[in-house]
Amino acid sequence: MEIIEEIKRKEYGVTASEDAVVEAEKELGFKFPDLLREIYLNVANGDIGPGYKILGVKGGHTSDEGDTISELYKILGGIDPEDKEWSWPKGLVPFCHWGCAIYSCFDSTNEKYPVIWFDPNLREIGEPMGQQFIPHKESLEAWFRGWLNDDDLWAETYGT
Repeated sequence: MEIIEEIKRKEYGVTASEDAVVEAEKELGFKFPDLLREIYLNVANGDIGPGYKILGVKGGHTSDEGDTISELYKILGGIDPEDKEWSWPKGLVPFCHWGCAIYSCFDSTNEKYPVIWFDPNLREIGEPMGQQFIPHKESLEAWFRGWLNDDDLWAETYGT
C-alpha cells in the first residue's frame, strides 16, 4: 500500500506482532480494516497520528485509561447501569484519542470504514446517544490522508 510508505515517512515506531493483531481482532469479533492492520504490522502499534495518537493492540499505545483499541471498544459496548440510554453502536471502533474522552471512530460495518467523531461531552446522562456522534470522513483512508496532508482534523469537526 502506497499510503503505508507515506505514513512511515511521517511517523513510525515499534510494530505489533501478528499474534497481537489477531488477538485484538478476536476480541473485537471482526478483522481490522486492511489499512489499520498494515499500520499495526508495518508502521507502529499505535502512538502515531494526531491528537493523543491512534490506539494500539496489546503491547502498544493505550488510552489515558490504559485501554487498547479492542479493550476500549468492549468497554464502550457494555452496559452503563447509571445511564439506561447508553447504547454503543455495534461495529463503531474508537481508534484515535483526542483527549476529554473524545475519539475518532471507524464504522466496521461499512466497507469504506467511514470515520465518526465521538464526543461524550455533547450529551448528558439519559439523553439520546445520537447527538454525540458526528460524521467526519467518508473513509479511514481519507482520515489518514487528511492527517498526512496536515489538515486540522479537529477544526474540521469543531470549526476552531
